[in-house]
Amino acid sequence: MTSTINLLADDIQAAVDAAYERGAPVAVAYVNEKQEPSLSLRGSAQVLNANEIGLWARSTDTGLAAAIEKNANLSLIFFGPLPSGDKMLLSIKGQARADASRNDEVYNGMIENERNFDPDKKGVAIIVNVDSASGMSMKGGPFSQQR
Repeated sequence: MTSTINLLADDIQAAVDAAYERGAPVAVAYVNEKQEPSLSLRGSAQVLNANEIGLWARSTDTGLAAAIEKNANLSLIFFGPLPSGDKMLLSIKGQARADASRNDEVYNGMIENERNFDPDKKGVAIIVNVDSASGMSMKGGPFSQQR
C-alpha cells in the first residue's frame, strides 16, 4: 500500500537521524559534474520535516553542491539498525538544492562529529525534497510513500 510522503512516519526519521553514530551512515547517489555516477556517505543526513531531508556539503563549489546545480536528482539509501534495535532498509528519491538560508538549521542539526569536520561553517545546506520513500523493517514490514 502506498501512502503520501511523511518522513516522520514508518520509523524513517529514526533511521536517518544520527545513522552514522549507529555505524550505518546514509549513502547518497548522484551524478557528478563530470556526468559520472557518485556515491557519498553522509553523517549529516537528517529529517527536517515531513517531506525534506537535510545534508551538509563542506564545499560550496565542488562535489554534491556543484553536481546538483546541473542535475538535482539523487537517491539515498540506508540499511542498518534503528535506535530501537530493529533493522530497516530505506530507499529515498528526490530533488536536491543548495540553500544557504538554511545553513544554521542543517548545521546545528548535524551530529557533533560532522560539525567538527567544518567548524567554520564554510559549507552549505543541501535540502532534498523527497519524491518517494520505500523500504521495510523487521517490525513494521514493507512501506511505500509517494509525493
